[in-house]
Amino acid sequence: MMRLQLGSSRRQRFSARNQRVRPQLESLEDRRLLYATLGANWAHPIKITYSFVPDGTMIGGAPSALYQTLNAKFSTETWQREFDAAAATWQAVANINMVRVSDAGGTLDIYGNQQGDPRFGDIRICAIPLTFGTMGAAFSPPPINGGTLAGDVVINSIMDWSIHSHWNLRTVAIHEFGHALGMSHAAINNAVMFSYYTVIKQNLHADDIAGIRSIYQARQPDGWNSNGQSNAFSHLAKSLDSRLTPQSQIQVQWLNFHNSPQAQWFWVTIPPANNGQLVAQAQATGFSLLSPKLEIFDASMNFRGEATTSKFGDTVTATIPGVSQGQGFFIKVSGGGATITGVFGLQINFNTTPLTPLTPAYPAVPWQPSQGGGLASLRTGDGDLDNHVELVRIGDIAAWGDTLKMPGGGHAPEYLAAVDQGARRLDALATTSILASAANDLTASPALESVSPTVSPKRADPVSPSPRTSAPFRSWRGWAFDADRKRSAIGSTRLVGSLGVL
Repeated sequence: MMRLQLGSSRRQRFSARNQRVRPQLESLEDRRLLYATLGANWAHPIKITYSFVPDGTMIGGAPSALYQTLNAKFSTETWQREFDAAAATWQAVANINMVRVSDAGGTLDIYGNQQGDPRFGDIRICAIPLTFGTMGAAFSPPPINGGTLAGDVVINSIMDWSIHSHWNLRTVAIHEFGHALGMSHAAINNAVMFSYYTVIKQNLHADDIAGIRSIYQARQPDGWNSNGQSNAFSHLAKSLDSRLTPQSQIQVQWLNFHNSPQAQWFWVTIPPANNGQLVAQAQATGFSLLSPKLEIFDASMNFRGEATTSKFGDTVTATIPGVSQGQGFFIKVSGGGATITGVFGLQINFNTTPLTPLTPAYPAVPWQPSQGGGLASLRTGDGDLDNHVELVRIGDIAAWGDTLKMPGGGHAPEYLAAVDQGARRLDALATTSILASAANDLTASPALESVSPTVSPKRADPVSPSPRTSAPFRSWRGWAFDADRKRSAIGSTRLVGSLGVL
């Protein structure tokens, strides 16, 4: 916007020639895209799975307490839905599909497939006590980290987690899923991938969207809606009659809603071999987090029935009785109550034989060694010290990843109280003082690493930091030193997590 101001010294002069204006330009908001990516991604983004680690599963030598921590405040269905919503947030804008699967346990970083291990998700979610001020951590995806550890997420079990208020669980879940998918920290405060927790963020910023699409591209349409094809309206409905099997059933896989709102219309004709009813089933289960909705109309567009769901990755079934040979029906599939983008399958049955769930092909990637974590790819700008992967230590596990911290280290009363009560087996008051001073030392520079970024640091021995004199307190990956560069009371034992310099 431009502002016109009259010079005050000339306000008495009214001639048109002497009326002078001085245009001024207002500054527009910063529109730079400062996302950073890790140069890593999942080999088969068409199906990336995640799971919740059972309590007691060993995480770097400590038992996971995810269920114990969150069930103390919410129902299991409630908190798991927050993670589902977080995963669906990324699925909605990128060419990926997220699928929740069961977790049979097994130590984090156990040997197995890098992607597609049948025992648990590609991304495993767990909770143990983490370093003061750290809300969560995520290990980078392949090829930075190899094996089953790649992409795994750890949240802090000491946090006083909430839903729809401060210390928001979904905000942190979206952030950590971003890391698990290949995003690094952003330089824009309003972005979900900003390196510190500031406010509740349950929607992606344009910067986040640009970043994830730089890795996986935007969602792509399926064959029914590409190359000039479309079935988005009833008059464009695609006939499925040619797909009828000898069992009087129809099956279509890998349908995809790539934007919102979107619908797909199909046409079916009741075959000679039928049992007097039409059964239509839209299945997102095993395909994506889509919440499908089915609607059925007769040839005159009279509504005959529907089925919908508010659950992520669900399956819905609609049954229309009293049908006969030669009748035609429109079948409309769209997004339901939870999320409206994602891949799904459609089945139609005119027989008495029940439909069996579709089993989408799931490519597995066998175990591969870690290739190490280099610097993140910063799209615009330089000098952001958070735009790199760091060495995250959790007990006896050390691997490349990123952490989400509270501003200034986080001084939530409940967190300080937990530390003071010895919840992390640290030296209470002395530890709190040391950690708080580390959080407030804004002059500290990142610790120098002597671990080669081309070598996996898994279970690496700790390396002492180089001497420095520019700041009163120094922290390195998992070890703390006092002002005299001697190990503090907490330096005698390895910390759980990574003490990053703020």
